Amino acid sequence: MADLTLQNLADKLPAGSLTETADDVTISLKAVTGEAAVQLADEMVAEPLSKIMSAAAEAEDDYNTANPSTQINSYPNPTFGAPVADGNGGFVASRNHTLSVRAPLNLDEITAVSV
Repeated sequence: MADLTLQNLADKLPAGSLTETADDVTISLKAVTGEAAVQLADEMVAEPLSKIMSAAAEAEDDYNTANPSTQINSYPNPTFGAPVADGNGGFVASRNHTLSVRAPLNLDEITAVSV
């Protein structure tokens, strides 16, 4: 079964979002979000996760275009709710992502997940 590589994902994220050093891949939330600083106390979990999921959907589209006989259907594009005023003069909308993966029943014993 085919799956995206982390490089496929990195290619769709801003430069520096994923880096590989000494057999480890690190995600820079500053790079993903475009923020000047990100701290653990920041209330911003949804933004980087949504951007990563959108990048995965784009990478999946590219993969499926290049591999018509081996399609991946794990990262569909998000759906959006109706815009509402945010109280600060702008608008926000819900952005709903769906993720479908095949994984062993005991996730604590794996090192990779196949979709």
